[in-house]
Amino acid sequence: MIIPSSDKLCLLDPHQVDFQQWHLQSKTPHIRYIAFVTALLYLLYALLEHGLGLRHSEQRLLVHGLLVPGSLLIIGALSYYPRLHRMMRALLVIAPIGAIFASLWFNIATARFPFFAPEIYLTIIWTFAISGLTLRYAAISASASAILVLAMTYLEGVSSYFLELHLLWILSAFLFGLVNALVLERANASLYLHQRTLAHSASSDGLTSLWNRTKIAQLFDCETALSHREKYPISLIMLDIDHFKLVNDTHGHAVGDSVLINFANLLLHNVRLQDHVGRLGGEEFVILLPNTDSSQAATVAALLQEKINRFDFVGVGHKTASFGITQYREGETLSAMLNRADQALYRAKANGRNRIEVL
Repeated sequence: MIIPSSDKLCLLDPHQVDFQQWHLQSKTPHIRYIAFVTALLYLLYALLEHGLGLRHSEQRLLVHGLLVPGSLLIIGALSYYPRLHRMMRALLVIAPIGAIFASLWFNIATARFPFFAPEIYLTIIWTFAISGLTLRYAAISASASAILVLAMTYLEGVSSYFLELHLLWILSAFLFGLVNALVLERANASLYLHQRTLAHSASSDGLTSLWNRTKIAQLFDCETALSHREKYPISLIMLDIDHFKLVNDTHGHAVGDSVLINFANLLLHNVRLQDHVGRLGGEEFVILLPNTDSSQAATVAALLQEKINRFDFVGVGHKTASFGITQYREGETLSAMLNRADQALYRAKANGRNRIEVL
């Protein structure tokens, strides 16, 4: 099955983006609220630390009461702005590493380290299982954290009575988190594929897998908005397989369906990735071409005409097609543009078929 694609961000559907981007979009609310809750817990942690009168009291309050919660609040704030989601994810990868480094810096060389070490283990588990990161990014962050912990443990030393337990808890936190992340990743991947299938079914023609009219309308709205902002032309090609009724009447509908599928694939393989190919019904197809004026669209149509004329359709032989072309006029609707392209197509048929007409 060939799935049409678009490189415009505003046109993205679940089946048009990779898993990492889909996951980031779908997990944004989760990341937002987890960031806010974790920030609150760190504020409580900072107050408890401050009340214990530990060494580096002011630095602890600065880090655990301001820097770490502040980073988490920034992550939560970035979640409201889709264009900043990649920055949000990058900060979400870095923040746990920074928190663990601060905890090690304050506590590892002290006798009270066993009381504060659980923060490290919880942070590793948090990174894998709670943060909302995909396995790839969680593994990067948690691995960096684990390496940092092991390095600091080796350099600074840990009391011998606690060292073996400390290493066991690091291994346990990492493995528990990793297993949880793997299970979540598989569940999310399954959901992603399911949504991808549903999205394609709802927006495509069942026979040819081209976009249906509803999807073409959505793409038209998006492309015209981009056209208005970026000042580029849009053109539309409407084309019709000549004398297609004879194919069904002579060879049967199974052969007719085969011709339509081959015709659709022929169109898809001979346009740009940013062009949108759809089937309006029967043997009538449409191609929406962004950043293309009518003369350029006529060149595209001529190329398609040559490809179609030379193609040998199984059981039928050679077929031809007629083309109607028009260019978008500021403010008009899709119906108006389709109507004008249809008039050009009618003129091509009236003038002998296998022709290209521009209106």
